[in-house]
Order: sequence, then structure tokens, then C-alpha cells
Amino acid sequence: MSKIQVVFKKEDIEPTKWTNHSVAVIFDVLLATSTITSVLANGAKDVLPVVNEAEAKRKAADQVDATYLLSGEYNGVTIRDFHHPNPLWLKKHVYNRRLILSTTNGTVAIKKSEQASSIYMASLLNVQAVAEWLTKKHSHHTITLVCAGSGGSFCLEDFYGAGALVSKLVGKGSWELSDSAKAALLFYEQYIDSAFSLFQQSKVGEMLLNYGLEKDLHYVARENVYETVPLYSSREGLIKEVNSYASSGQED
Repeated sequence: MSKIQVVFKKEDIEPTKWTNHSVAVIFDVLLATSTITSVLANGAKDVLPVVNEAEAKRKAADQVDATYLLSGEYNGVTIRDFHHPNPLWLKKHVYNRRLILSTTNGTVAIKKSEQASSIYMASLLNVQAVAEWLTKKHSHHTITLVCAGSGGSFCLEDFYGAGALVSKLVGKGSWELSDSAKAALLFYEQYIDSAFSLFQQSKVGEMLLNYGLEKDLHYVARENVYETVPLYSSREGLIKEVNSYASSGQED
């Protein structure tokens, strides 16, 4: 029986614990993994995640195609000369473009998970699609749901997202749940259909509301809007929809 476990924040990731068959699913519901899902679903060519402003600028300087978009924030504040990584604006401007993305927590969590054999991005927007893909491709692997957290702290919204994925997975097969996965499931079931209300009360949610991003908060609080499953290739350093890798024969 395969196992599902939850890491409460990116700082708890132990790179040496990843094995050849380990699968990481990253949650930064507010907003990185929701934004990644949204832009890929709306025609972005791919997403290049970076850990900070300096790396983003280096990667931008290396781009041959000038159609890329540069987006990032640090501690919730938009990086100067970058676009803010809110999904509602970006999804209108990403078609057939590369998004270079730097966030305080989500992209850092992705890079910290590079030793896993497969690395996916999940949010409420695509939680059912991710569950179906994991059941199809990784039913015999250990699945680790990585909550990005915020500034070294636990985040309600990521834990809720992890619980939503656990809920979808247990409905599709036999999984051994760690105590952390059981806790996420119970939390999700307690607040099911109340995502927006819960997100409003979270620390990051309050910050987004203060920045006038209530519409974005509503947007990312919806389940199963997209069938997109983002997959990160540590070899290429890019995030694409899984079918893009499969069609090119490069799926990790």
C-alpha cells in the first residue's frame, strides 16, 4: 500500500529523505501554485521558477525570446519592475509566453524539493486533476504533500489544499495515511465548501485583502476549475503541463 504524508512548511523539507521513487506535490495556494496552474491553463508556454529577485534577473538576461514575463514578490510586496504574481492579471497576458516567477515561499519550496523523482504543483483550482494523475501514474509510490508555508510558519490555506488532495486520493484507491495526512483530511472535511471564508482569516489571506486582491482570493478558492497538472523538471528547470512533457518524450 502506498503512503501519503504531509510536510507542514518548506523549512521542514529534508532533501536527503527523497528517494528514487518519491513524489512531491507542492502547495502554495496563496498564490504561487494557484498562479502556476492558472497561467499554464491559460496558454503560458511554461514557468521558470526561481528563488529570488537576483536569480530572476539572471534568468531573464539569458532569455533569447524577449516575450517572457517577469513576475515576483518578496514578503507580499511586488518586486520593482516585476509584475505582481496574481493569477487574474497574469492569465490574460501569458499566452504562448514564458513566465519567470519568483515568490517568497512557493518557488522556494519547489527548488527545495528538487531531489524528489517527480515534482507537481497543486492548488484547489486543479486538485481533482492532480489526484487523478497521481492515482494513474504513482499509485505505488510515496506521495509527499509539501505545504510551502509563509516565512517559516504554517499556513492554513496550504494545509487545507493538502487535505483536499488527500480527500480526492482516498476516494480513488487504497493509501496509507500518515498522521499529518489524516490531520489535513480532517481539517479539509471540517471546512469543506468554506475555502474563501477560511482564506480570508489566514495571515496571507488578510494581507492579500489589504492589497486589494479579493477577486484573486475568490478565484483561487474554487475547486476543479482546470484539468491542468503542472510538472517541474529539475533537469530543464521548467514547469510545464504534464501532457507537454509527454508529447515531447521528456516526462519526468
